[in-house]
Amino acid sequence: MRRWIVRLLVLLLVVLLAGPYLIPMPAVGVEAAALADAGGYFIDVDGLSTYVLERGDTDSPPLLLLHGWGASTFSWREQMTPLAEAGYRVIAFDRPPYGLSAKTGDTIPYTPLTLADFTARVLDKLEIQKAVLVGHSQGGAVVGYFAVKYPERVEKVVFVSGALRPTDDPPVTGGGGNRVGAQMGMPPFVSGLLNFPPLARWGQLAIRTFVQPDFGTNILRSAYHDPNFITPAIAEGYSRALRVVGWDEALLRQLQNSSFTAEPLTAAQISAIAAPVMIVWGESDTWVPPIVGERLHELLPQAVYVTYPQVGHLPHEETAAAFNADLLAFLEDASPS
Repeated sequence: MRRWIVRLLVLLLVVLLAGPYLIPMPAVGVEAAALADAGGYFIDVDGLSTYVLERGDTDSPPLLLLHGWGASTFSWREQMTPLAEAGYRVIAFDRPPYGLSAKTGDTIPYTPLTLADFTARVLDKLEIQKAVLVGHSQGGAVVGYFAVKYPERVEKVVFVSGALRPTDDPPVTGGGGNRVGAQMGMPPFVSGLLNFPPLARWGQLAIRTFVQPDFGTNILRSAYHDPNFITPAIAEGYSRALRVVGWDEALLRQLQNSSFTAEPLTAAQISAIAAPVMIVWGESDTWVPPIVGERLHELLPQAVYVTYPQVGHLPHEETAAAFNADLLAFLEDASPS
């Protein structure tokens, strides 16, 4: 009996270690350049191919849009042209490994501080010293860290459902605010296990098997107040990244490395942001609930604070016209509508 158990354990170990390498896993997808938008281009930042979308005159005041977790430049489709027509050089980029940017690499930034540093180097590459920064969700956290570390490079700051809470705040009970800044993907012990190559390959195989184009769309529905807001065109735009070579490995690493708890950003540091600030929230946001925006407003009482009823986590999409008007009013130092 004991010998049978030993043999079974040995067999399971062999399957665990060798099994994933016996399953063919050829590259799937197309090259990112084949999916680029008209006028989109790629730059090299820290050795990573980074996709950039830009509208407006290069001599106009620069305005940088930072997307959220799992999103891309596509999420700013309703802002690019209107803001450019209003007189701004509007720039959005896919943070590696999102969207059409590099999927793998030793220098891919995952933590908020490395993301802020990467953003600074994107601006360097584009020869921009100072800009207005608009960050949505996780992009809002990046904007916060950027404003603290590089205050001289910030003209104004806009948090759009920003996933930013002080790391020295006590846990929030109720309202979901305690989820912000915590692990956004896998539990830490699972992330650690995936550093073991055979398990990482099993994870990649699982993603290829179970993550289909409609997988992200079904999750995304809960980000909107009205789930029917998602049209086939929006679903296609958000799933575009799942067609790029390396998407499966990139998604695995995103889930593995999406902890925003590693680097502190205190309440005092956030309160010290000196640039003009605007805080925008959907009152029906369940992903980053309004309690988070209220806390940011407590820390930055001078900020322009705008909320939208019957709007979820994506106010720049769900109520694009009102959002654009309020943003432009803030940029022009007028009162929002």
